[in-house]
This record gives sequence, structure tokens and C-alpha cells, in this order.
Amino acid sequence: MFSGEKVVIVIGGDDNYKGPAEEQSSLLSRWAHRKVSSQFDEQFLDGRKSFIFSWDKEHRPIHEEALLHYFDPEKKGKKFVPAKPVTVEPKENQVDPKKVSLRC
Repeated sequence: MFSGEKVVIVIGGDDNYKGPAEEQSSLLSRWAHRKVSSQFDEQFLDGRKSFIFSWDKEHRPIHEEALLHYFDPEKKGKKFVPAKPVTVEPKENQVDPKKVSLRC
């Protein structure tokens, strides 16, 4: 139970994202959204009254952007809309940071 309108719920260990694009552009995986959407009104999922986040091992930039929206008094009662769509490079084009050596 909660009182007021400021609630943030985090679901950790969510490895049910359909791919990198969904993981980078969504606050919840589709699986997590299906599990919680029947328990909460939409205003508790979209930032108007609260947020429910899920991630696997760590949060992502979209979560930080959503929290900035959430705590901005000028955006109280407004739905969260990400600033820009996220593009994800195909896996074969991504650089493995463990295999990159920095030269100074």
C-alpha cells in the first residue's frame, strides 16, 4: 500500500527483453509489462503518477531520463515520452570494449 503519488518500483534481473532495441528503448520488457499491467492503472506505468522499471544487471539511460521527468515538478501529471528514439547497431558492428586497447 502507498500514500500519495510518488512510487517507483524496480524489477531486477529481467532478462526477458526481445532484443537490444527493446532493452534500450523501454522501461519494462514486454514480459514484465504484461505481468504488472493488470495490477496498475496506466498512469502508474507511464510517469504521470509513478514508474515501474525493469532491467537485467543494471539500469540504462532511458531509466535516468524517466527519473528526471518523474522528479521535475513542471512535468507532474504528464506522461513520459523519451526524448529521442534509441538506435542499436547490429551485433556484428558493435565493438567489444574488452578487446579494445587505448593508445595515448
